[in-house]
Parts: sequence; C-alpha cells; structure tokens
Amino acid sequence: MKRYDLIDTLRGLAIISMIAFHTCWLLNYFGMAISAQALYGPVFNIWERSICISFILISGYCFSLGRHHLRSGLTVFGAGLVITLVTCIFLPGIRIVFGVLTFIGTAILITIPVDRLAKDKCESSKMVCRLMLVLALAAFLFTYNINVGYLGFGWMRADLPEGLYKGYIATFVGFMEAGFVSADYFSLMPWYFLYLSGYALHKVINDAAADSRIMKMGIPGVKTLGRHSLLVYILHPVVIYLILFTLKQ
Repeated sequence: MKRYDLIDTLRGLAIISMIAFHTCWLLNYFGMAISAQALYGPVFNIWERSICISFILISGYCFSLGRHHLRSGLTVFGAGLVITLVTCIFLPGIRIVFGVLTFIGTAILITIPVDRLAKDKCESSKMVCRLMLVLALAAFLFTYNINVGYLGFGWMRADLPEGLYKGYIATFVGFMEAGFVSADYFSLMPWYFLYLSGYALHKVINDAAADSRIMKMGIPGVKTLGRHSLLVYILHPVVIYLILFTLKQ
C-alpha cells in the first residue's frame, strides 16, 4: 500500500479517539466513573459519530492506495467475524455483531467491482469523480436514519415498511430488526455510501495534490499507530477490559 504520513496520522488520531471512547464505555460497563446518562448523552453521541465518520471515510480513501484488495477485504472481514464469535461466547452482554470491521471488510469486497467500473471513467474525467462524491454523500445523508425506519429528514422523510425489518440479512443491509442487540453495529446502509465518498474523494484529489508537501506531514508515533490500525483495533479493547477488570477486583 502506498503510504502518506498525513493519512496515517489522521487514522492514528481516529484510533486514539476510539481508544479513549472505548475506555469511557468500559468504565461505564464496570460501573466506574462514567454514568449511563453521560455515555448516552449528546456529547458522547457526537464524539462516537465523529470517530465512525472519520475512520470509515479514511478507509474508503485508502482503497485506491492498496493493491491486494481481495486479501485485505477477507482479512478485515475475518477479523470482524473473530470478534463476533469471541464476544458472543465469552462476553454476550457486550456482544458485537455486524461491527465496524465486518462492515469495512465487506465494503472493500464490494468496492472491487465498483472500482473496475469507475476507475477508467474517473481517471479520464474529474467531473465524474466529483459527481460520484456528491451523489455518495447525498445517499449517505438520505439513508442515515434507515436503521430506525425511514429515509430522508424533515419534510423529505419517507417511512419504510415494517416488513423490511426482519432477519439478520436485512439487519446487515440496514433494516435493523426489532430486538437486535450489538455493542458495535454498522450496516451497509448508510455507511457504505460514506465509504464510497472516501473512495471518490481520493479520485477527486489529483496526483500533484496527493504528492504535495502537506501529504508528507505527520506526527511521529501517531502515524505509526495509524499504520497498524487493524492490530490496535483488535487488541485495545482486550487490554482495557483486562486492566479495568483487575482494578475492579
């Protein structure tokens, strides 16, 4: 994968923010310091959304920087599956089904054929890239509330039939079944449209801008963390959980 210090640094900052958020979440889980009222209040909700949006957008941007997309997609999806199995067996109270790694792995695999169709057109016309970016962002906003039963917002709101919201496949797509529980849930809609926005953003930025001095700017340590984000993502909840579990005893 082609590396840019700025991209690795931004991903590293997102990982640091994620570690801090998960620490707060587990503090609440163990009844230490963070109240449920605070954790599920507007400040923490905005914080959590900022992490998700930045992480997924960067992941989409980095698709075109990689080469072995099939291997990467299967690896990330497999890591998500392992997390699902481990949490369902050992930590059912905070089980993770259709978490962010499952989503990103799936997004990479879906984008392989999308890239084959769009790559030549985007390279020949920046207008196509810009149009893709605008449409992807619009689709993300329009489907943002699909998990809770409707599309759009305000006077553009369109309620969806309850019959769509049944089963795990529907839940994975975005039609979240009533009673579905997961500590980390990212459905294909709306989040794939955000991932696709990141993909299109990379196409919009030309090679001159990508190789500019600003792309070589990075924070030592943080950019290293960003380069190993998958490993850090998998390990950090375990480490935090064990530390807090020990302190709780």
